[in-house]
Amino acid sequence: MNTKYDVIIIGAGPGGYPCAIRLGQLGRKVLVVEEKYLGGLCLNWGCIPTKALSYAAEMTDTFTKAKRMGFDIEVKSFNIDTLRNWKQGVVKRLRSGIEFLFKSNNIDWINGFGEVISEHAVRVKTKAGEQAFEADNIVLATGTEIISLPGLEFDHQVIFDTDDALELKEIPRTMLVIGAGASGLEMATIYSRLGSQVTVVEIMDQILPGMEHELCEHLFKVMKKSGIEILTSSQVSSCTVQDSQAVVTIKKPDAETKATYDRVLVTVGRKPSQTAFKDIPLKTDKKGYLTVNDMLQTSVKTVYAIGDIVGAPLLAHKATFQGTELAEYLAGAKPHIALGHIPSCVFTIPPLSSVGMTEKQAGERGRVRVGRFPYRASGKAVSMSETEGMVKVIGDEKGKLLGMHILGAESSSLIGEAIVALDKGFSVTDITASIHPHPTLTEMIHEAAENFYKKAIHVKNE
Repeated sequence: MNTKYDVIIIGAGPGGYPCAIRLGQLGRKVLVVEEKYLGGLCLNWGCIPTKALSYAAEMTDTFTKAKRMGFDIEVKSFNIDTLRNWKQGVVKRLRSGIEFLFKSNNIDWINGFGEVISEHAVRVKTKAGEQAFEADNIVLATGTEIISLPGLEFDHQVIFDTDDALELKEIPRTMLVIGAGASGLEMATIYSRLGSQVTVVEIMDQILPGMEHELCEHLFKVMKKSGIEILTSSQVSSCTVQDSQAVVTIKKPDAETKATYDRVLVTVGRKPSQTAFKDIPLKTDKKGYLTVNDMLQTSVKTVYAIGDIVGAPLLAHKATFQGTELAEYLAGAKPHIALGHIPSCVFTIPPLSSVGMTEKQAGERGRVRVGRFPYRASGKAVSMSETEGMVKVIGDEKGKLLGMHILGAESSSLIGEAIVALDKGFSVTDITASIHPHPTLTEMIHEAAENFYKKAIHVKNE
């Protein structure tokens, strides 16, 4: 293997591997160092296995709807081993795809631990030993690590993390999920649909803190209706493991209760993984995330960083975009790096997707106007038996589009229209002036934009 490269990338997650592929496409000599598996956290323990299981869990709703439509379907149980193997098959197939693309683009990669030892050098430790490599530039894409809470340290049996949950070894009778962020609600949805009695505890006063409040309140009601108990403004004050169960005390706004759960899933956040750069003085913020400039350059000019390691939002698609933009910048194909609006998608049932400002954020900057359109008024949504949810459009008084938020079926795909509209500086009128096909769910975006001007056709304009 070569020892001198144009770029060395540490980490082959959703930031690192696309960066490498784009550099390879541009003719650069690249080495990728990955300690575990190609695809990183997202492919192996995050986005992909979670969404594979979310899709499987959604089948339970599909079967219920099919019965209402006249199909004679009876589902008595499911095979957990088959489901787990199917999920792993999805992961392995995509992982092998990355390896194929590496070969196709002449990218070298090593399965080992990489660490930056100077501004141009990386040391790689493998089972066979250590070796040093040099490069003109180094890219850190090392991501984050799971964190626990004091008194709730992981034993990976009763108190477990999302990695444990995704192994799907069993479906517990009762489960407590600590944290109502995206990971917590997605895992709560999956396990609830697969048979667990799930309780979610969130210290903040709403689920999905920071996302559009009105839609979060709607999702809160839908999830409670589905059988998931959600306790906001609450926290776990104590937890002890007795006889392979967790005895938990929960402090609520008006009381303190004690309950026993078969499993406790802690989803309170992540911390930056710093082991790859502990021997080189790179500037970080108070939380330990790398500080970078607009070019994603760290305090050492030859070392760049992308993805979760540079801080929020901790999203795979942000990392991918940064990776490909940085690759083009390093290869001289682009003079600068331009990041657009970053969407967020939570794969609950139904899913919640957002991009741009919330109504509260927009209101803090000036007067705002809002357009809404409910799924229950959409012909396509009704025909799909998907009537829960809403499209919400946020704009200023002049009609400039500031944000869009969608709760409901296929929202993670529908939100794409809003991303383009925001990045291109479109107004709400630009949306109303565009013909949307009938019958589709995209019509709801058009109707919500029309409702912004109190002109929607299929809903009362209030």
